[in-house]
Amino acid sequence: MEVRRDSILSLELPYRERSEIRRTVFRGAADGPRLSLVSGIHGDEIEGLYVCQQLAAWIEDTERRRPGALRGTIELYPALNPVGIDSLQRFVPVFDTDLNRSFPGRADGLLPQRVAAAAMRHLCGADLVLDIHASNIFLREIPQVRINHEFAGRLVPLAESANVDVIWVHGSMTVLEATIAHSLNDAGTPCLVVEMGVGMRVTPAFTEQLLVGILHLARRLGVLAADVELPALEHVAITADDNNVSYLNAETSGLFIPAVEHWKSVEEGQLLGRIVSPHHGEELSEVRSPTDGILFTLREYPVVYEGSLMARIVRQ
Repeated sequence: MEVRRDSILSLELPYRERSEIRRTVFRGAADGPRLSLVSGIHGDEIEGLYVCQQLAAWIEDTERRRPGALRGTIELYPALNPVGIDSLQRFVPVFDTDLNRSFPGRADGLLPQRVAAAAMRHLCGADLVLDIHASNIFLREIPQVRINHEFAGRLVPLAESANVDVIWVHGSMTVLEATIAHSLNDAGTPCLVVEMGVGMRVTPAFTEQLLVGILHLARRLGVLAADVELPALEHVAITADDNNVSYLNAETSGLFIPAVEHWKSVEEGQLLGRIVSPHHGEELSEVRSPTDGILFTLREYPVVYEGSLMARIVRQ
């Protein structure tokens, strides 16, 4: 196995520093298929960085014990927005730009567009790209793959091997055309968007769950040898779409105090939480499930305003 660590883009910063977009490449057979992992597009999403570390550790350990297990190439791009990660900012600092709204980018554009163009140049042609995101600091998501319906026919069968809990096939929105996933899929490179956990945190149980799915995808693609032993897939995904997902929004402002946990079956009318006033002893609002289903999104940050999203339920 060959291991290479290099930079796909180096940009000069104002004061004697450079911003580098780095990757690690684990190369087995020279002509084998290629699996790429991307994370850190948003500086407040850390879950994917830990997934990259866990996958790198698995590859290195497995190759020591079973040389030749890696038949193709695995590329890790842990941080496409390194300055954002360093400064705990979701967007690209200074430019205040969402990097995931800058694709496919321009090689002669502003910094976010140059990063996007470099990423596209190196990722296009991969047999599969996984774009790993966390939620923001307000919501916690169980592991899920989100797929634009335009590409569902090609991507859903792959997502079924990812060991996630929900495959959410959603409608097309104009803004999605500027994301890395839409740009890659539109260019013919399959890309799955993974969403899990919460912003500025690492959820080890979720990252370990996804790691198992990544290994099974790698073996399915031929990146790993067919006889490599892997942990069993333990999660069977529920399929969600625009017709069976219910959104629960706050009826009033206050503190949301949940009464349930993630990834639980809920019944129509069941109490999911309460909105209370921090100034008085009164309860302002009860939050009840509008349907039977599975709770797959839950409010993490308790302060809510009228209309704030508190939960999402997929009907079974």
